[in-house]
Amino acid sequence: MTIDSAVDCPQCSRPLPQDKRYAVWCRHCGWNLGPAPTPDEPAWQLERERKLADSLVERPASGPERSLGAFLLSLPVLLVPLPGLLGGIALLAFYRPIWFAAPFAAVLFVITAIFRPRITRLPDGAQYVTRAEAPQLYDVLDRLAAHTGTPKLGHVVVTTGTRIAVDRVGWRYRRTLRIGLAAWSVLGPQERYAALAHALYDDQRGLHDRVLGAAQHIIGELAAAVTPGALDSAGDGRIKHSEGVVVIVGQGSDDQILHAWLVKLGSAVLGPPIRGYRRLLHRLDLAGRQRREYRIDRRVAEQVGSEPAAASLERVLLAGIALRALERAVRFDRLTDPLDTLRRTAAEIPDHEFARLVRVDQASNGRSDVDHPPTWQRTRLLRAHPTPTTSVFAPVKDDELRAAARAAAAVLHE
Repeated sequence: MTIDSAVDCPQCSRPLPQDKRYAVWCRHCGWNLGPAPTPDEPAWQLERERKLADSLVERPASGPERSLGAFLLSLPVLLVPLPGLLGGIALLAFYRPIWFAAPFAAVLFVITAIFRPRITRLPDGAQYVTRAEAPQLYDVLDRLAAHTGTPKLGHVVVTTGTRIAVDRVGWRYRRTLRIGLAAWSVLGPQERYAALAHALYDDQRGLHDRVLGAAQHIIGELAAAVTPGALDSAGDGRIKHSEGVVVIVGQGSDDQILHAWLVKLGSAVLGPPIRGYRRLLHRLDLAGRQRREYRIDRRVAEQVGSEPAAASLERVLLAGIALRALERAVRFDRLTDPLDTLRRTAAEIPDHEFARLVRVDQASNGRSDVDHPPTWQRTRLLRAHPTPTTSVFAPVKDDELRAAARAAAAVLHE
């Protein structure tokens, strides 16, 4: 709902903010905030996360951050590709008749392909920024690397996304900082410093974390592969009723019907053990992984202050608004500089819209990604143990990123 003139809340009669660009709601009673989204996580996970966060409010440094059981459970997943590859080659090389060995070798090669190590690639339109182009940014990153005890970053890319993180890219596993323009534009100077510090700390992953991450990624793809989707149903030609409307579902071809039955068979036979394995691995690793992220948040807060660290997590919720404004400017408004539109939109987002997004994110138990605890729990812990600002971030000149940002934004038009 949007309005142009002043009105009062129909529930508590308090005056409502006026801005026709954003939803109008009442921050006092929650009118028009919308129904609380249902969290995607199971109930047991939400309860464990709540208990863990409550315990860390009282004792911030309690509990282990590594699970030996999760590590041992991950190893079989990563050891599958090599035997499968060698077995397939051996069948083709030494077993005869070849027509009998070939199908079995093909099965082994398919298993190897499914379990192969994944390579992180940069998104389309990512633009590299060199030290010569952004000396001030690299100086900040060098000082942060010294504070965090990590090697200096040699690669920085600018994207149009909503993520600021360090990735290991390509076969050479290059440490690359990804700066999403939408997220960068909504952060203040000290909040940018906090986001960069968290990205560097988050990259400090040892063998344990990388083995678990690779195993969880593979198991997740397997679970998705055996889960029937919208395109895996062939229809049966029967008349069905949907909300009072008669719908005739067309009969698929023989190949479509066979595919649908194979997917159902695969889901019935392989789905339960794969999902069970994934759930067990997630249970074993959940508490340790979240303790690690909470520890990183505390270390960031010790450098930049607890309030800027918490604000950097919350203000990223505005990145979606900034990204949509950038996309509209690139595609429909050729006369305006899209970077100016992005910066102006980020600066003009009202406080009541920011508060609404924070409330909605808390209601849905939102998080930056599956490896992190809920954002509202992270900010709660940061503010429960306030720390002062010990180092002040010298603002990076956006002009240093302007050329790369223009090139990245241009891809949105394609």
